[in-house]
Amino acid sequence: MKKLLAMIMTSIIFVTSLTCVSVSCQEFETRLGFVVEFNGETIDSASVIINNTHYVPLRKVFEKMGAYVFYRNRDCQVLALSRDGDTIRHIVGSNIIIVNGEQKEFENPSVLENGGTYIPIEMVSAALNPDRILYDNQQLNIQKYLFNNNYHKIIKDVLDVCGSSNFYPERFQRYIDYHVKMPDYSMQEVIFRVNLGLDYSFYENATTIEQPYDLLVLVNKYFKLPEGYEQYNLVKMGREYTVNDGKQYLLAGVAYEKYIEMSDAAKKDGLSMKVLSAYRTENYQRNLYNNKVRTTGKVNADNYSARPGHSEHQTGLAVDISSTKGTFEYTPEFKWLQKHAHEYGYILRYPKGKEWITGYSYEPWHYRYVGVDAAKIIYEEGITYEEYYAKYISQNEFR
Repeated sequence: MKKLLAMIMTSIIFVTSLTCVSVSCQEFETRLGFVVEFNGETIDSASVIINNTHYVPLRKVFEKMGAYVFYRNRDCQVLALSRDGDTIRHIVGSNIIIVNGEQKEFENPSVLENGGTYIPIEMVSAALNPDRILYDNQQLNIQKYLFNNNYHKIIKDVLDVCGSSNFYPERFQRYIDYHVKMPDYSMQEVIFRVNLGLDYSFYENATTIEQPYDLLVLVNKYFKLPEGYEQYNLVKMGREYTVNDGKQYLLAGVAYEKYIEMSDAAKKDGLSMKVLSAYRTENYQRNLYNNKVRTTGKVNADNYSARPGHSEHQTGLAVDISSTKGTFEYTPEFKWLQKHAHEYGYILRYPKGKEWITGYSYEPWHYRYVGVDAAKIIYEEGITYEEYYAKYISQNEFR
């Protein structure tokens, strides 16, 4: 290890929004520190002493103490998950550590040396709560008893799969809680279900969608459109594509273009598909849902009708399709859609057997436009849109 730390990388101030703010570089008087040990085992990087403060390599010390360390490049954030079930956040260059949401401030900030983050030893104490830190004959010895009771075994189970691509460190406590609740599930099943939001009840802890106009927006019982949202890119559907009930139906432009192509292709095969529901306003959906509650009860209404703000119809990307040949599921139009809808970017949104994921009873008439690329994957893998979204769209920035 170099004995001199020539320069600290751009200093960074920790702010509540967890962003990095550059300030001028500084030089510190730096010298080689002690050999670092954890429970008597030597860590292969010594400490450095900066202005009479011991700094230790964050990743190597944390991992030796049983924690798993992630990094997010866009805001220089370290996120560590500990053997005690704690979530620790730190912005490189700041003097703050946040443990389970509790902010702790220190006199000295972390620094960069040789491409690694070094933190003052007191930050280790705050983050991982060691039993003792001893200085003896040029050795810095960190001691901590690692518990191995049933709860800590569950935490270890979760940490053991931290490296999987579908593991989101921000959901650490949710994985732990769901593993406790469902001990017979494998860890991959735990991760799968938590990533879909199934550790919560439907409509519990619903998140307001940040980009409601995105073509691949996910609207369901966990993701809600902003209050007052209205789709602005709407096109009037031609009468030949809708049921003859005197109403005017609207659909988002790109969804309408592909629906025309799909409907015309079906017509060439001697079939007739008619839209009986397309874009709905928030107020229309509210009245529809409330009427369903009054006539069938809340439980039944939630199985068949979305609450206002939670309906795909409000995006203008969903259609309900009818046929003149009887119950839609048993019509040749439905069979045709099963084979060809994905070719035009449409998917059967609420398939049979996936009610536990979608939250809705099977609806063979309800189709959602997601684009040809996404629809092809969903069709080929036989998955719901929720599963596609969790697997291909959700962004895990921590590495």
